[in-house]
Amino acid sequence: STPVMLDQYTRFDGASVLPGNIFQYQYTVLNTNNPDSLVQKGLESLRSNINNELSTNPQLVVFRENNVVLEYVYMNEDQETIRSLKIEPEDYL
Repeated sequence: STPVMLDQYTRFDGASVLPGNIFQYQYTVLNTNNPDSLVQKGLESLRSNINNELSTNPQLVVFRENNVVLEYVYMNEDQETIRSLKIEPEDYL
């Protein structure tokens, strides 16, 4: 069940399936005066880790077979989007 605190700054709020074959994860960044900077620092590492998992993890084959677009949306405490990361199928195939 959600929401779930992942660490002292990041709360996982949920996931949704959207039109266009998009699987979206929603997060809120808390307990910081500069959530944008905090998220920006982690995005490249996150992209690399996700691409690696999608291309090598047999449990994620359903994403590969169905050309799913993954979207990670990070919001501040006022629920305003501060950053998003979209991973297209060509990024992990």
